[in-house]
This record gives sequence, C-alpha cells and structure tokens, in this order.
Amino acid sequence: MLTIQQQRIPVNPFSRPGKKLVAKRGIVMHYTADPGASAQAIGNYFSSLKNQNPDDGTGDRYASAHIQIDRATIVQSLPFDEMGYHCGSKQPYLPEALSKLGSYPNNSTVGIEMCIEADGLIHEDTFNNAVDMVVYLIQHEGFPEVIFTHKGVVGWKDCPLPWVRNPSELERFKQEVHSQLNSQEEEEDLNLSANQWTILTTQLKELFDKKLITDSTWIDKAAVKKLTVSELLFINTAILNRGIK
Repeated sequence: MLTIQQQRIPVNPFSRPGKKLVAKRGIVMHYTADPGASAQAIGNYFSSLKNQNPDDGTGDRYASAHIQIDRATIVQSLPFDEMGYHCGSKQPYLPEALSKLGSYPNNSTVGIEMCIEADGLIHEDTFNNAVDMVVYLIQHEGFPEVIFTHKGVVGWKDCPLPWVRNPSELERFKQEVHSQLNSQEEEEDLNLSANQWTILTTQLKELFDKKLITDSTWIDKAAVKKLTVSELLFINTAILNRGIK
C-alpha cells in the first residue's frame, strides 16, 4: 500500500469536530465530484472550511473525510477514531445503514474520498489504492468488513457517481477487498507451537496492562491462534514508535 501522507485538519466546527467515534461499524466510499483534483487538493479544501464565519450571515458548509485517494497518493485528514462530516443527512437514513451503522452513521464510520480523472471516472490505480486502504482499515484499525457507498447510506445522493452508474464496480471493489483479506490471512498466519502461542498471549496481556498497546483485540486473536505476521509486525512497530526498546 502507498504511504499514508498526514495532512491533518485542525479541530474546528466545520470539518473536524474533534469527537471520538462511538463505535467502528463500517467504511463509507465517496467520490470527489471534482474532475482532475488531487487527493491533496481535496484535503486542502476540507481544511479550508475552518475559515468560515458562523456569524457572517452566509450559509456554512460542514464536510470532511478521513482519507482522500488518487492514482499516486493517499492523504489522511482525520484520525481514524474521530468523527468526520461525510455522510450526514437531513432525510431519513436507509434501513440497512441504520441497522448496521446506527442512528447517525457519521459517528461510527470512516469516510474515503476517491478522486476522479478529467473524464469523470475513477482510475484503476485509484481503485486499487482504495482497496488497499480498506484492507488496512479492517486489518489494523479495527473496522469490520462492512462497506457502504454514500448513496447506500443516505439514499438520495449519487455518490460515488461512477459506481452509481455502474453498480458492478462496487461489487468488484467488495470482492477485491474480500479476496485480499482472505489471501493474506491464509498466507500470513503465524506458525507457532502451542507453547509459543501461550507465551505470546501472556506478553500481549502484559503490554496491554502497561498501556503499551491499547487494543485488546490482539490478545483475543493470539489466544485463538489467529494473529498474523503483519499484525505482529504492526504491534512491534507501534511499540517502537512509543520509544520502547
């Protein structure tokens, strides 16, 4: 996967309210509706919304996404555990979205904006980068394999328009994500003895108690011998980034 470039929006009322997600229930796919605009440009736009004045008598816009993706770049604007304004609606949400995402999907989902080319289409490189990003969110950030389009959440908005016009693209996207998850699970399972699994589980519990890791899911997966090589590498990297030698 491409390196995720950090371009965080400052906390503000219009594009980064600074509120934590109440749960991680799904991933919502969008398109930028701005032909030729880059991921960085879209991130800059969301950030610029902080400059609005709520007292100037003009209408204000509330909008943001966690991730913007183009053919060569992935830009992160919001932390994955914070709420963005990417799928709010003044109209009732669709029943499936309500059942899977809760009564206000903004506070339980991560939003991904896919950039479109000058011809209005999503380039295959952008498509593939988005697949990789969703796989990462599922494997490393605790999101379930629950993928919606913006239209699938609110019903009235044709977003992402290329997929609304060609619904098979959404199905292809879901299949690619599922295929990657399955193939990586098969290829990357840790090959440890029963005693080694016990030692690893105990060590993860100690790290959790010391708050060196904060996700107990790793312990649960080690306990049932389902922790993968990539997940163990991620845990190790996270600990090293906290200055633990």
